[in-house]
Amino acid sequence: MPRLFDDSAMAVAAHILTAGPISRADAARDLHFSPASLTRLVRPLIDGGLVGDRAVGASLTGMGRPTRLLEFADRDHRFVGVNITKTRVHAVVVDCRATVTNSFDMPLADTGTRTVSSVVRQAILRCVRECSPTDPARAASGVRGIGISLGGTVREGTAIRSRFLGWSEVPLVALLDLPSELPTPLLVNDVEALTELERWFGLGGESGNFVLATVGAGIGHGVVHGRRSVTSPVSGYGMTSHLPLLGVSGMCQYGHQGCADGALTTASVLARARMGRSNIALDARPSTLDELVEMADGGDVACQRTIEGFGAALAVYVQVVCNSAMVTDVVLDGELVTLLDSVWARTFRQQIGDFRGPHLPPLDVHLRSGRFERWAQAAATTAIIQWLTHGVEETVGASHEHPLPAQP
Repeated sequence: MPRLFDDSAMAVAAHILTAGPISRADAARDLHFSPASLTRLVRPLIDGGLVGDRAVGASLTGMGRPTRLLEFADRDHRFVGVNITKTRVHAVVVDCRATVTNSFDMPLADTGTRTVSSVVRQAILRCVRECSPTDPARAASGVRGIGISLGGTVREGTAIRSRFLGWSEVPLVALLDLPSELPTPLLVNDVEALTELERWFGLGGESGNFVLATVGAGIGHGVVHGRRSVTSPVSGYGMTSHLPLLGVSGMCQYGHQGCADGALTTASVLARARMGRSNIALDARPSTLDELVEMADGGDVACQRTIEGFGAALAVYVQVVCNSAMVTDVVLDGELVTLLDSVWARTFRQQIGDFRGPHLPPLDVHLRSGRFERWAQAAATTAIIQWLTHGVEETVGASHEHPLPAQP
């Protein structure tokens, strides 16, 4: 498995964080380091208090006597993650391995910058209080990082553009005016953050090459190659949102016929079902995805065909993106993945290999929950990565001082 970082010290710290508690022998083997190199790299992490070796256990091989295991010294580190949608703010508290310890959401009356910044601030402060309800001062000191994500293009604390929120050049982080004792929040694109969650604490532990695709209010994707996230100056612009999809109908907001945005977003799916029913009903149903599935199961043919069409269109989209990215693993997330549990979406599984060459291995599809909590968890993950990077730099010096030993 490729390392999370090229730099040796960062590679060791990241592996201990994501795979620990772990023995020195197992860590050296996983990272392709000699035992001596691993010991040299671990020593400053232990001396600096970032990593501990007090736990005792067995190597993963099960051979030899019990040995000291490497793990992060303070498991009480807490991170706050916040995700902003058009109607709600979702917030979580996680530990240093992105395990959620608290979660909640708060409604948004509108998407005005004053409203959103006020609710986000309230959510962050509530998360901080929940880190230590009986000792607010200790709670603030235990929060190591804060991540905030939204759909759109972001840069240095500013939302450059977000069509979901109707924002342009909004300095969100500055508007929050958080207490000085808290870390400065990191503002990130939501799909990029979700890709990092998978790379660090999800599929990235098993596969170094995959695509993350999300279907919900918008269409997004991230690519990981060699366990490195592929970055681009056009990140946040939804590069695959308007891919033309074979055999797909529907129109997007730009008038494209049969593109991904016009076929695979929540609004377009529900609108297609309502249009199909409009000849016999004027009740504006279905209005939610749950209602869509319920009506399909109840015999509504328009709803059944809508879900079938969604499954077929998603199969085309996934194949196009994965074939272009040259990967055989795909993680699917976003609220619309819940439709794939419906019997009417069997078209997805039936057609997921229609555009694969006969000699290619099949696509391995990994479905996630589609819950908004994951988006907030992903935002917190970016704060964990930032904290770890700064912690290692402070403990063992700049990354260029630790050249990477060659892999065999």
